[in-house]
Amino acid sequence: FIYFVLCTQIAFMLEAWFHRELPGGGGGAIDITALIVNLNGATDAPHLVMEFIQGGPASLIVLLDLLPRVDLPLHPSYIHRYYAATGLDARARRRVAGLVPQSRPYVSPSLLVRSLWSPAAVVADVQCGEGPGGAAALDGIVRGELAATAMDVLGVWLEHCAGGGGGGEMEAAERERMVARDRKVAAAELEVNLAANLPRMFDAGVADRVVAEIRKAFMGS
Repeated sequence: FIYFVLCTQIAFMLEAWFHRELPGGGGGAIDITALIVNLNGATDAPHLVMEFIQGGPASLIVLLDLLPRVDLPLHPSYIHRYYAATGLDARARRRVAGLVPQSRPYVSPSLLVRSLWSPAAVVADVQCGEGPGGAAALDGIVRGELAATAMDVLGVWLEHCAGGGGGGEMEAAERERMVARDRKVAAAELEVNLAANLPRMFDAGVADRVVAEIRKAFMGS
C-alpha cells in the first residue's frame, strides 16, 4: 500500500553517493550520501531530506529533515500538523541529546540553506576525536542512536506525509503557488549544494554532466 501511494505522490527522488579522495596523499577522503524525496502537488506534506557527510573516519555531519513546503510563520497549523502532532520535534530533540558529548549543532555556511530547514530538523556535527578509538566510537553512534533517529524521521514521513493522510485541503491557486515554490527551492538548492560544490570534488566536465542530468530530472530543464 505504501509503495503504491509513494509512486503516485513522488515528484522526484534522488539517491546519491559521492566519494572523493582528498589531495595531499594522506589517504583522506570525503564521502557524501544523500536521499531526497520531493512530493508532488497532490499533497502539501513536507519533502524528505537525509544527508550524511563524512570528512574523516571519526567525523560526520548529519541532516535529517522533513522540508516544509510553505512559509511556516504564515501557516502555524502546518507546524502543528507535521512537526508537533506527529511527535517528530520532541523525538528529534531527545535523539540529538543522546549524541552528546560527541555532537554539536551544525551551522551551514549558506544562510539560504539554513532558512529552508524545519524547526524540527536534526542537524548535527558529530566529532569523535582523532585518537585510535575515534572511528570505532563513530561507528557505534551511527549503528545506534543515529540509525534510530533516521528511522524515526523516515517513519514519521512515511506515515504522515507520503501516505497522504495528513495533507490539508488546498485551493487550486494555493496548490499552484506551492508547486512554484517547490521549483524555486529546488533550483536554489541545486545551485548552492551541487553546482557550487561538485566542481571542487570532480573534474569540471564530470561535474557539469552530473548537475545537468539532475537539473533535467529535478526541474525538467
